[in-house]
Amino acid sequence: MLRPLQKSDIPAVFAIESSVQISPWVIETFHACFRAGYVGWVLEKEGSVIGFVIISVALDECHILNLCVAHAHQRCGLGKQLLQHVLDYASSQGAKMVYLEVRRSNTRAIALYRDAGFQLIGERKGYYPTTAGMEDALVLAYQNEKCEI
Repeated sequence: MLRPLQKSDIPAVFAIESSVQISPWVIETFHACFRAGYVGWVLEKEGSVIGFVIISVALDECHILNLCVAHAHQRCGLGKQLLQHVLDYASSQGAKMVYLEVRRSNTRAIALYRDAGFQLIGERKGYYPTTAGMEDALVLAYQNEKCEI
């Protein structure tokens, strides 16, 4: 079940983030997203949060800040479901472009985004911390064809 992210979901999304990401957000970052008014959704299965997405929408742009699915539920189409929900929501809000950054090494996520129509528009050198230093981010963008540019 897909539903809006609630403040009470922070411990669950933090646990997923911590178990999946090389360099996870700290719990305070999730609280800061709520204070900033960012929008998010969670996927639940049998009462447990198994995935989430958090976005920022401003004017005619949307930025996917974090999209994560628990290890046990990856490769089941849930990331695609979350991403499609974001694209539909962004369109309903009049967003003409949707942006995100992704680790260069995250080939599965890159394939998901490319399959959805995202295009490479740039790189951010040394953007993500790793256990061995820093890793570049690829900057991807999706042009919403339902809105006039």
